[in-house]
Amino acid sequence: MIKFPSGFLWGSSISSYQVEGSNEASDWFEWERSQYLEPAGKSTNHYNLFRGDISLARSLGHNALRFSIEWPRIYHSKNLVSRFEIDHYLDVLSSLKSKGMVPIVTLHHFTNPRWFAERGGWLRPESVDEFVSYVRTIVFQLKSYVQYWIVFNEPAVYIYNGFIEGVWPPGVKSLNEASKALGNIMKAYVLAYSEIKRIYGRDQSYVSIAKNMRIFSPCYYFNLGQNNIFAYLRSYFFNFRIINYLISRRCLDFIGLNYYCREFVRCGKTMFGFECKDAHHEGLKNTLGWFIYPRGLYSLLMGLRRYNIPVIITENGTSERNNTGYYRFLRSHIESVAKAISSGADVRGYLWWSLLDNFEWDKGYKHRFGLVKVDFNTFEREPRKFALEYKKICTDNAIEVNSL
Repeated sequence: MIKFPSGFLWGSSISSYQVEGSNEASDWFEWERSQYLEPAGKSTNHYNLFRGDISLARSLGHNALRFSIEWPRIYHSKNLVSRFEIDHYLDVLSSLKSKGMVPIVTLHHFTNPRWFAERGGWLRPESVDEFVSYVRTIVFQLKSYVQYWIVFNEPAVYIYNGFIEGVWPPGVKSLNEASKALGNIMKAYVLAYSEIKRIYGRDQSYVSIAKNMRIFSPCYYFNLGQNNIFAYLRSYFFNFRIINYLISRRCLDFIGLNYYCREFVRCGKTMFGFECKDAHHEGLKNTLGWFIYPRGLYSLLMGLRRYNIPVIITENGTSERNNTGYYRFLRSHIESVAKAISSGADVRGYLWWSLLDNFEWDKGYKHRFGLVKVDFNTFEREPRKFALEYKKICTDNAIEVNSL
């Protein structure tokens, strides 16, 4: 039996657009229509059912919940703030407080207001001040309930899908514009960090991003030496470049780590090479075809020790065909966390993605990450068996392992 540190955060994560439903003010709503994608629709109807979902999370042993604020709901136009929507999120936080749960609040989880997108989104210098104004409004209103803030969720993923691959809004395929948008997002983060610290004054706040990281391994067929170089470049740019920048600016209080899988890399015409999806790579895969690699979580946690700041695992999860797959993933990854802590890593929490089955962006509703199964017609909730097994780990604050 390996015990976790006292005060360890156990729980799950959700993102509002993916679970709330009926958010027509978002650029994603417009994107679904223009690209003929499966629409989010009412999703899980969490917007109206949040109290029951929070009670359910608490009954599953969770002492923390990460959720996001929908900027498109708050700012209906550049200068029009919705008091009604602010009060809604205050109700969410009040409900969490009544259950003794720690909120970890994300301010940007891939979605932007339609008015913001229509003006050019993150490609404009004005985008920085527009976002910081939103942050100022929300943090001032919610600060009495919140200590942990995630300013941006996976900025590199957002940029890659929206400005390089063009499969997310705004549907751009340009390295130059990707660089411009990322530059504005980083400026916005640094200013948002300072603004949050100013608002809190002497009160304690912890501010970060949620950074998606993968293990990038060289394809071991053909040109192994070159593939190794491209895997290194991919790892540096996608895993560490943003972290290094924010650490250098002294504006990262902890590292929010989102970890899912391993990726094999082959050399190619771009500086990052490309993902090798050939069948010659062995290993377990989930329903999305992602390589499951729990050892990678241990490796990343040990590598992050060099920054000398705490880590919270803000997302870790999978979509599987049966309970055996879910539980194997859950247990093997939590064992990796336990091993890393035993080896000196400063890990403060673990959040499963996701509390609920939800809308998975351009993948729609096909893949199910939830601890809780959702019927999207009736909105009925039913915890999966592995959620009850996770509950024991949460309530014991410990995991039984055969060997570390």
